[in-house]
Amino acid sequence: MATAEKFSDKQILLQGNLLFSVIVALRKQIEQMLDSCSGEVDIDFSGITSVDSSALSFWLCCQRYAEKKGLVLNPINVPVEMQSFAGLVGLDNQLCD
Repeated sequence: MATAEKFSDKQILLQGNLLFSVIVALRKQIEQMLDSCSGEVDIDFSGITSVDSSALSFWLCCQRYAEKKGLVLNPINVPVEMQSFAGLVGLDNQLCD
């Protein structure tokens, strides 16, 4: 299971396993948190212990939602596995931190 904790309007920390089974629920949680944010928001992956390929889809959906809200998301401490998935499909520039 993965969870998100909002520390401020500028920082959200992700924790747990970022896997297919929790992606939709976590995405909805992040969207609710982003609704009260402005400007740039750091999404910190340092608490993530494992990922699968759906983690990349999760990130892209979060970015798209943030863009609609006029926000910029900054990924921080992105897991190596997630960076590898992004590299395989040519989206490694989406996870620069």
